[in-house]
Amino acid sequence: KSIAVLPFRNDSPDSTNQYFIDGTMEAILDNLCKISDLTVVSRTSVEQFRETAKPVREIAKRLNVNYILEGSGQKSENEIRFTVQLIDANKDKHIWSYPYEGEATDIFKLESRIAESIAAKLKVLISSEEKQLIEKNPSISLTAYDFYQRGREEYWKFWSDNTNRGALKKAELFYRRALNYDSSFAQAISGLAWVYYYNQLNSDYFSENFMDSVLVLANIAGSYDNQLSEVYTLRGAYHHQKGESKLAIEEYH
Repeated sequence: KSIAVLPFRNDSPDSTNQYFIDGTMEAILDNLCKISDLTVVSRTSVEQFRETAKPVREIAKRLNVNYILEGSGQKSENEIRFTVQLIDANKDKHIWSYPYEGEATDIFKLESRIAESIAAKLKVLISSEEKQLIEKNPSISLTAYDFYQRGREEYWKFWSDNTNRGALKKAELFYRRALNYDSSFAQAISGLAWVYYYNQLNSDYFSENFMDSVLVLANIAGSYDNQLSEVYTLRGAYHHQKGESKLAIEEYH
């Protein structure tokens, strides 16, 4: 059972709300990734289909999945509206849709509910531990979360064009603003670690302290949330760059 979550369309009158729409899409994708009985395509793989006219069946074939999730969203001040559709790619048939209208303060519940509904429609097994992870309501301020989403959006701009150093700088500023509101926000800390990773990768390779700040930040993020996958990915990347392959593999596993 495999699925790809395509980039959501921003139906807001304000185009600057794209970061919020993308952040919600990525959170739903991350929740689905917590289900071991389901294979989920990464965001890096689906980004190529952000603005495409290709038929769903062709996209699914390219990504080697059986199901596609499409979505769109709007945000106006504290009001949000999302619609998601689950498609059986082999039959090119909609099998479930979910319209939602409410307040931005309920965004975490919305992200969890959609992931669990998809699992139910696909008859995917969810362990009690996985269910707990999906329904975990982060004890962070919405302001901090909003700044984190803005930072994440800038980070993806840099990822898609690694010459865009301005986007990486903006990502750092937004992550730091998020941490000003919540210094224990693990995802913002790991986001900052990725900024340091790419900054040092290009400038400090021969330094004695190469990548040390990345490891420090990854460990701090892990101290607040030891189930955050990015913590282990960061540690793996750190050891890989240091030439410590065995330690890198342990972290990636």
